[in-house]
Amino acid sequence: MAPLDSSSGPIDAVAGRIPSPVLALLTALLLAVVGLGGGSLIGLAVAEALGSAGIDLPLVASTVLSTVLLQGLTFFGLSAFYLRYRGFDLEYVGVRTPDLEGWIYVGAGYVLAFVTAITMIFVVVFLLGLTPAQNRAGELGQQDPRIFLVLIVLAFVLIGPGEELLFRGIIQSRLRETFSAHVGLALATAIFAAAHAGSLSGPTSGVALTITLLFFPGLVFAITYEMTDNVVVPAIIHGLYNATLFALAYISTVAG
Repeated sequence: MAPLDSSSGPIDAVAGRIPSPVLALLTALLLAVVGLGGGSLIGLAVAEALGSAGIDLPLVASTVLSTVLLQGLTFFGLSAFYLRYRGFDLEYVGVRTPDLEGWIYVGAGYVLAFVTAITMIFVVVFLLGLTPAQNRAGELGQQDPRIFLVLIVLAFVLIGPGEELLFRGIIQSRLRETFSAHVGLALATAIFAAAHAGSLSGPTSGVALTITLLFFPGLVFAITYEMTDNVVVPAIIHGLYNATLFALAYISTVAG
């Protein structure tokens, strides 16, 4: 799709001197950094404002707020800004109700993502004896299990849609403008997995291991987007995948 506004400015002039593969990768990395960094800064600013006003949010409300600010406001806002800047509309990322084939990809992608994740965890934890990092959402859920129930809803409403719009719809699509499918999908998935480092706690080796594990379900999301050209499909898969993990965590925590 051609940009709606083809006028060139200083940024375009500088970008024109950078080799296309380098520019595509830098753009993808910048989008991820701005999305995560911007969301974190907004979250800190809001938390500071609430603290100054003497408002102390409970864990559940704080979790909802941080998710709304990061995956909601920041990821959706940055994606909209990028599309507007380049003169693209939602057709660039593919936003439409899945057809029968799309729903088949949803079902197959969910099963494949889960089976892949379980297989990798079995190999890493039980066969190799390695210890992945802890997810901070899981740690919060240990303090108040209701957080897991809230996260189940947020997985469908914000987490899946927000992350897939930015990392698949925007970043993967940008990389695919320059790179082949195999390279573009691998790069986008690596950026997606690495972006979760900030939500992990533990030694560096554990964080690196968990990022590696996240690469595989992320690759399933990337492949379904490539096959359907519809960002709604991986968004639903991602939501189902995360919701299942949160539901299992809730059951495990409550059951003791």
